[in-house]
Amino acid sequence: MRIGIDMRMAGTGEGIGRYCEELVRHLAEIDHENEYFLISSSQFPIFNEFSRPNFHLVRVKSRYYSFMEQTYFIWELFNLRLDLMHFSSFNVPIFYPRRFIVTIHDVIHHRFPGRKKTRLLHRLAYRATIWLAAKRASKVIAVSETTAEDIRSVFGINKEKIAVIYEGAMAKTAEAGQNHHYEKPFLLFVGVWRQYKNLPKLALAFDILREKYKIDANLVLAGKIDPFYPEIKKTVFSIKNSMHIKAPGFVSDQELANLYQKATIFVLPSLVEGFGLIGIEAQTAGKPVAASDIPVLREILGQGAVYFNPDDEQDMAEKIADLWLDENKAQMLANKGLENAKRFDWKNTALQTRALYEGAIA
Repeated sequence: MRIGIDMRMAGTGEGIGRYCEELVRHLAEIDHENEYFLISSSQFPIFNEFSRPNFHLVRVKSRYYSFMEQTYFIWELFNLRLDLMHFSSFNVPIFYPRRFIVTIHDVIHHRFPGRKKTRLLHRLAYRATIWLAAKRASKVIAVSETTAEDIRSVFGINKEKIAVIYEGAMAKTAEAGQNHHYEKPFLLFVGVWRQYKNLPKLALAFDILREKYKIDANLVLAGKIDPFYPEIKKTVFSIKNSMHIKAPGFVSDQELANLYQKATIFVLPSLVEGFGLIGIEAQTAGKPVAASDIPVLREILGQGAVYFNPDDEQDMAEKIADLWLDENKAQMLANKGLENAKRFDWKNTALQTRALYEGAIA
């Protein structure tokens, strides 16, 4: 069977990029029979790993979220004579005529359209693309039960068409002796600076932690600062204790591993998520996690997190302070997180996805 996998978002440092990288890496370990075509518009180090005879790197000109994606990309895929195409995100060419499956990670843009979709044309294009992807796909992969329910309610597709396949998590090995020059213990956040990540509330909660609870800590915000949301950066650095906020920007996997190792508590304050992979990775690193009390994070993080109201900085600060000031409680929570993280394994993700491929063309 000739299977194409859309790898154009590999190397972006975002969740979809991590998803397709790890999926392919583990498919290569378990599948020596099917023929895979890894479709990318750029060169990324992961492709250097694949010298296996049944895995082929295919370079295309059509970048994701471009006009060419909806036009020339169809011809580029058509020439591969694929039995099945796996689009790793919703951005499917709407006139692609052959059999495909699609992974829909979330419907966040329905609730938070974002600055990149301020024009009516952009919003209509997004809604048409994701709606047609869900409707026309042979199967839709959802990365959580919560996301599956969102897909059913938003697009009105049958439950039987959706396969819930969890993402995995792997422990990241820190480099011995690396120094991040953070002189104080710190809270860690990882993610892009967008509205739904709720950074302004986290910054306000951090002020309360230092002022009310007298916690002498830094707040490290690792992740790309999105230029489309300058008000987030302005708000975050306008708090009283902004001098104790460190923003290293995008970090490599190695740098992230070291941040996990050094952090005291990991905080995930999002208003909405599709899966919350970064929270699982923090659990795998043995860190206590404080997270938003939203359905998907309850589903994924289980008993390995303490939950707060993401709209209430007072509650957020109280829950974080409770962990910070009680080392025994923090360690017990970290242990529960380690146990919870065992539910998520990329090899299982790959096994279930391969079974879905084979079932889709049976």
